[in-house]
Amino acid sequence: MIFEIYGNLLMENAIYIGLSRQTALRRELSLVANNIANVNTTSFKRELGIYSASPTITSYREKLDFVIDHGTSVSFERGSFGVTGNDFDVAVKGPGFFAIDDGNGTKYTRNGAFSLNADNQLITRDGDAVIGDAGGRIIIPQDGRKVEIAIDGTVSLDNEIVAKLQLVEFDDVQLLKKKGSSKYETTQEALPAENTTLHQRTLETANVTAVKELVRMVDIQRSYEAIGKFLEREAERQQNVVRRLGRESQNA
Repeated sequence: MIFEIYGNLLMENAIYIGLSRQTALRRELSLVANNIANVNTTSFKRELGIYSASPTITSYREKLDFVIDHGTSVSFERGSFGVTGNDFDVAVKGPGFFAIDDGNGTKYTRNGAFSLNADNQLITRDGDAVIGDAGGRIIIPQDGRKVEIAIDGTVSLDNEIVAKLQLVEFDDVQLLKKKGSSKYETTQEALPAENTTLHQRTLETANVTAVKELVRMVDIQRSYEAIGKFLEREAERQQNVVRRLGRESQNA
């Protein structure tokens, strides 16, 4: 009788383990779908789930891993560069970020698809103000002069310096919290960029490879289906144990 109860508890473990795997796979599928949806988003960074395994005995013959979800990590591997010809498009080479102000404090981005608003302020595609090296907003007069943005972020009009983009780096980019598709916030100190250069009239593409993500999606779906069948078998095993215990108690 003790062994029957113990075996039943082990089978319950198997179901919990299967459900933990399905939950992790559902979240991973969501991340993959989001990566694919942003394959054409400028400077988008691929997201991955972080998981660990806790070995658990599920029967007299099986040992499976309970899946523990630790959140999401971002791959900051640089995407490729594409030339646009637009004076206000700027790509970041190296670990740096632009500093921007979205109205709720300073945020950071690698998306250099900039433009000028009606007040000649340099803004992001979302309308956030680009912050200058001195800490204020950047004003660029539209007076027909040629705009040049140097590799260090210096902005010139016909060789006259009018501003400089604030470029920063971080000790640990994994501490950056994603806010939207390509914007980040953090409580860690922003350091002056020392290993970063800029490329004008160029944008960084997403670091997502659609084919690889689609392959991942198929693998996840197959794994999910396999676990579903495993759970069905475990549920049937539990029902058989309950029926057998019921018959034994009636015959006792």
